[in-house]
Amino acid sequence: MCSDSFKIRVRIHDGPDTADLEALIMNGASEKTGLPHGQWQPVIGEILTRHLEILEKRSGTILKNAPETAVTLVKISELPVFCVKQFNDRGLAHRIKGLFRPTQGLRTFRNGFRLISNGILAAAPLALIRERIDGLVASEWVIMEFMENYLELDRYLVQKLDSGWSKNAQKSAVRQFGRFVGSMHSKGIFHSDLKTCNIMVCETVQADTESEAVSVPEAYDDSPSLRFCLLDYDDVSFSNHISIRKRVKNLVQIFLSTPSLVNKVERARFLDEYALHAGLSSLDRKKLAKEVLTKTQGKSILYVGFEGDVVETPDIK
Repeated sequence: MCSDSFKIRVRIHDGPDTADLEALIMNGASEKTGLPHGQWQPVIGEILTRHLEILEKRSGTILKNAPETAVTLVKISELPVFCVKQFNDRGLAHRIKGLFRPTQGLRTFRNGFRLISNGILAAAPLALIRERIDGLVASEWVIMEFMENYLELDRYLVQKLDSGWSKNAQKSAVRQFGRFVGSMHSKGIFHSDLKTCNIMVCETVQADTESEAVSVPEAYDDSPSLRFCLLDYDDVSFSNHISIRKRVKNLVQIFLSTPSLVNKVERARFLDEYALHAGLSSLDRKKLAKEVLTKTQGKSILYVGFEGDVVETPDIK
C-alpha cells in the first residue's frame, strides 16, 4: 500500500522547537499530484507547516477545528490544493489503545485505499504523518486530495430543491444514490456515520464506466450523471456480509439527514433502488423498509445547510 517512509522535521507546537515525525507515502501519490516521488519529503514538511499556521493564525481555509480533529485546505506553489486532516493527541490512555488497534489516522489511510480499490470513490489519502511520544502514536495528520467541484449531499439537495428541481431530475438523482449505497453494501462496506454531510456529490456530463461510484441516469431525460464520494471514512469497515441491522442503521442515518422536501415517494424510490442493487430478497426488502420507516417515524431531521445546521420537524409528505 505504501511506497516509502521517512522522517521529517516540523515545528508542531508553540515555541521554537521542532519535532521528528514519521511519514508514509501512498502508492500513486505522484500520479495524483504530478509531484515526482523524490520531492515528496520536503513538500510534506511544507504542507504540514502551512496547515499548522492556518490553524494557529486562522489565516486560511479551515473546514473543521474541533477538540479531536481539525481539517484545512492547503495550497503550495504550483501543486494542487491538498486537504489536511489532523487527529489531535488525546492523552496517554488513548495512545496506549493504539498498541492494540489501528489508530484513526492509520485507519483513514488504509480505508481510503481500500474504498478506491473496491470501486467506491473517496478522497485519496496521499500521506500519513505521525508524531510519537515515548514510542506511542500521539498526533496524526493525513494529507488527502481535495475533491474539487464536489458538494456535500445535504447542501446539494437544498440547492437543487430551492432552484426548482424537475421531477425527472429528482427521480434520477434518487435512483443513482440508491444504486451507490446498495452497491457499497453489496461489497460488504459499512460506514458507521453515513449521514448526507459525509457524502459528497458532483454532476458529470458523461458517466465513467470504470467506476461504480458513477451511475447512469435514465435514458429518457437529460439528467446529469452523479459521482458520490465518501468522507470521514476512518470508521468504515469491510466484511463479507452486512447484517440487516447495520443496513437499517445506515438507511436511517440517511433518512434523518435528508431535507424533508425530499418526499415519501422519493424516499420509497430510493429504498427500492437500494434493495435492488444490494441484492436483497423480496422478504428482506419488505423487512428493511418496515424497520427504516418505524425507526424514522416522528424523529427530527438534522442536516447542514448553507448557513449552518438545520433541524426540521417530521412533516414529510
